[in-house]
Amino acid sequence: MFGYIIVFFVLLVLFVGVPLGILLALTSLIYNRRERSLRNEAEAHRKILESTYDHIWKEIKQHCGLKEEDRRSFNNIYPNIIDNDMDDDTMLNWILDCNINFDPTEYMVVMDNIADDRKRFVTHQRRMLTILREHRKLTEKGWPVKWVLKNKSAIHYVPIATNYERWGKSI
Repeated sequence: MFGYIIVFFVLLVLFVGVPLGILLALTSLIYNRRERSLRNEAEAHRKILESTYDHIWKEIKQHCGLKEEDRRSFNNIYPNIIDNDMDDDTMLNWILDCNINFDPTEYMVVMDNIADDRKRFVTHQRRMLTILREHRKLTEKGWPVKWVLKNKSAIHYVPIATNYERWGKSI
């Protein structure tokens, strides 16, 4: 009788335990790869967003004759540059505050030069927000994901709010 119990448990392990272990290992592999993929894609978009910021700053600095000291105030106005219409006087007033010798007739040239960067920023920020949503959904799933996912920490990103009709719906 004892021999039958041992055979039963061996068969149970072989036909239930091993497939269950393989399934759990594959689930772990799939979800951890997806999490790592989302994290890597978010980091790539973060770098693109940072390079867009740098490119806009360099373009404005060079074209408007600004100094490196003006970068601090640029940080404050940058969300407005991304969000506001090109006809808004906020940026022009800021440029004139930083460089009183700036020719206001050159303002539209500056705005034309950074228009593509603004569009690029909004496009990549939208993708970044989609990545954040996908990552949050992945990390908030129930079992077996919560058992096998190694890195459940959130991806940190603070978006710049835009409500620019040209970009489509509000971010």
